[in-house]
This record gives sequence, C-alpha cells and structure tokens, in this order.
Amino acid sequence: MCALCGELAKARGLNATLNILAKNITGIMDVKGSTIRLLDEKDQTLEIVAAYGMSRKYLKKGPVILKKHPVDQKVLRGKAVKTKNILKEPHVLYLEEAKREGIKSVLSVPLMAEKKAIGVVRVYTAEPHDFSAAEVARLKGLAFLGGILADRARIWDEMRALIKIAQTISSTLSLDEVLQMIVESTAKTLGLRGSSIRLLNEEKGTLEAMAAYGLSRAYLEKGPVKVAESPLDMECLKCRIISIHDIRKDKRLQYPDEIIKEGILALLSLPLIVRGKAIGVLRVYTSVPYTFSESEIDFLSALACQGAIAIENARLFEHIKTEYKDLTRDVWKWYDWGTHFPKI
Repeated sequence: MCALCGELAKARGLNATLNILAKNITGIMDVKGSTIRLLDEKDQTLEIVAAYGMSRKYLKKGPVILKKHPVDQKVLRGKAVKTKNILKEPHVLYLEEAKREGIKSVLSVPLMAEKKAIGVVRVYTAEPHDFSAAEVARLKGLAFLGGILADRARIWDEMRALIKIAQTISSTLSLDEVLQMIVESTAKTLGLRGSSIRLLNEEKGTLEAMAAYGLSRAYLEKGPVKVAESPLDMECLKCRIISIHDIRKDKRLQYPDEIIKEGILALLSLPLIVRGKAIGVLRVYTSVPYTFSESEIDFLSALACQGAIAIENARLFEHIKTEYKDLTRDVWKWYDWGTHFPKI
C-alpha cells in the first residue's frame, strides 16, 4: 500500500492514476485482472477508464448499459456483488466473451465519492473463487481510494472549465459564444444529460431559450415557458436554487409530459443573478432520478455566476454602443452634418 501511494503521488491525469490503481489492485488482491468503470450519467452506461490483466478484445466487448445489467444496478446502490462461478449465474451480460477470456469468478464493488457511487471496481479470477469478507473489505478500501482520486480529478476538471469560461468572458463580447460554452461545459464536466440557459422577458412574462446542449429541437420548441404557469420558475426567479429528484413526482413543471418524453427524470434550476435580481435560469438535466451533491451545486452556482457576468457585460456593451451612436448623431447635427462650423 505504501508503494501504491508513492506511485499515485507521481501520477498525472485521471486515466494514468486509475490505471496505476488497477495494476496494484490486481497484485494486492492476487487476481487475474481488474477494471475500473465510471458512470456516464448522460448515457446511463459504465465506461472503462482503467484496467489491468485483461485483453484489449475483452475490454472492447461492448458497453455496460445499466438497464441491462442488474449486477451493476445493485453495485451502484452501494452493494458488493460476488459471482463464484459465472457459468452458474444467469446475470452475466457477456458470458461467451468472459469464457473466452478465461474468467471464472468476479467481485464488483462501488467506486464511491462524497457518499455517492460514481462507478464500479471489478476483479476477476481464472479459477472459481468464493471471495471472503476480508477480501471484499480490502477491495472496498482500494475502491475508496479510487473514489478520492476520481473526485480530485473532477475538481481539477471543474477548475479548468471555470478558468476557460472566465478567459472567454474577458476576451469576447459575444454573448451567444459564452452562454453556449457554459451549457456545454456544464453537461460535459458533470456528465449530465443536458443543460440550458433561459433569460427572462419581463414584458411577455416568459423565459426565452438562449443556449442549450444535449436537448432535442422538438423539446426546445415545445412552447413558450410562461413564468406564471411554471411554479418551478417562479421559485427560481426569487433567487432560489430548485432541485427536483424525480420529475414524475413533482407538480411544479409547466410541461411535465414533454420533459419525461425527452428522457429527463431529474433537474436542477439555478437563478442567474445580476445586482440581487434574477434575470434568467441555468437548468441541468439527468436521465434518472438524481440528487445533486453540494460540490455539484457549488460548481453549477459558479457557472451561473459566470453566465450572469457575461450577460451583464454584453448588455453594458450594447448600452455603450447605443449611447455612442446617439452622441455621434447629436454631434453631427450640432455641426450641421459637418458642412458648417457650429454657431457660438
């Protein structure tokens, strides 16, 4: 374990770090090989990020789609699942591929970060093996370390996203460019289903779409978002952060059928605040019932703040341009459109 910590301290990047961990898990657990998969919230799949002792062909056998894999559904609920002999179990998803790889037994445990499962750590043996409680506890401990490393990488990704957006805000006055970058960074950094930014049109009493990512055109064009008909947005525009764990059980949406048809089951709505007043909302969506962590809300709040700054900068620039045009027109009139000097 001391040697492992020394190797991890020198590693750079999530993939390199987790591959070192996978190699050491294989040695410490004395197994054929191991894999580490992270949950892709948007596609509801488990994606390989690190492995050791397994063939490239086996690792590319196909995606682990959660709805087709009851074992990983249990693991992501925090349970350790062991399979002593894959030939005697009906739940093995890629049985023929596992047999060709020479796998006999499998132990899967959750990869945890902030008390939430973010992936799965799996070890494989070449002979049937009944994993003991001590072995399960050992792998859970190693997976806990992996969760810390993955969380550290997430924090770095979030910092890079915020820095990139801040640099863009300071280098361009293109509101569309900045807002589109914010919604893309939001969804990609946190691995979410999608994201959108809507601004308040006070005259019409509506929220108008300014940028979106991961959402279909049909959903975005479903109809106007009328604040008076959307209790969710009425609350958010009072400068409150609104989280809906399961949309099917919440009555505050204006278009509940359309959002469920889009494949969205949870959302978080954050106000865009300028001078203490909400001027719009940043919304993020997931494909499953979901409770956002404090760190995710903090990151999204920072993005909402960046969005509000970009909007305010763009509006101030437009105001200055209008003032300049008006001043120029008045000056030219004063000089009789440049044909005569002013009469004093």
